[in-house]
Amino acid sequence: DKALQLVGQCLKATLRGADVAARYGGEEFSILLPQTNLKEAEIIAERIRQKVERTQFPNRQVTISIGLASCSSQLKTVTALIKAADDALYQAKENGRNKVHIHQDEKSANQL
Repeated sequence: DKALQLVGQCLKATLRGADVAARYGGEEFSILLPQTNLKEAEIIAERIRQKVERTQFPNRQVTISIGLASCSSQLKTVTALIKAADDALYQAKENGRNKVHIHQDEKSANQL
């Protein structure tokens, strides 16, 4: 419980007034960044990741993995957007944890 409270404090200290953070599950949070493009969201996510990493937690160090997704022609529904962010989160965890990973839809991945 204390670790979740400290993570919540990190979010509150890092996010802007228009941003919305909410606990989404057991140890997961969802953050909405209105009027923010994916590159700006990546910068904010990295700030959050670093803030949590630098925070002193009781008993052990805590890190977070972050998955990012943005509305697009491929991600038009709330369900699709949440699934894309969740997929990106699992990629961040599979790539070593304590990372930010951006979901790439087929169209944008082909343009890279």
